[in-house]
Amino acid sequence: MSEPDAPLAPTPEQYAERARRANKATRGALAGILGLEAVIVLLIPRAIAFTTGLGPVRTGLCFGLAALLVLGAGLLRRPWGIAAGSALQVLFVATGVMIATMFLIGAIFIAIWLRILMLRHEIVGSPGGLRMLAG
Repeated sequence: MSEPDAPLAPTPEQYAERARRANKATRGALAGILGLEAVIVLLIPRAIAFTTGLGPVRTGLCFGLAALLVLGAGLLRRPWGIAAGSALQVLFVATGVMIATMFLIGAIFIAIWLRILMLRHEIVGSPGGLRMLAG
């Protein structure tokens, strides 16, 4: 009886292909986060209307930020897309000025954003620390 051959170690090309797929998958997850944030920002005017009142400035800010979040989700495939998405996280949390609950929701989304970036760092080997916020 012969023993089955031990599995061969992946080649450098296979490692590179896995890293490329993992990079694409994590960028897709980050784009999904930005898309969810856009939907939540579009719900803010409804919440504000029942509390402090809704004016054209607040409505315009919400629609403008939602458009930026959707645009940022589309641009995540660019090399600088993660940096732009990280900057949009700050704007998303800043919506807490209009309705305080958004500070909590923003903190949750930032935690998810950072976890995906840390996972990307572990799998793809992207820069760590604060540099991971820039892609």
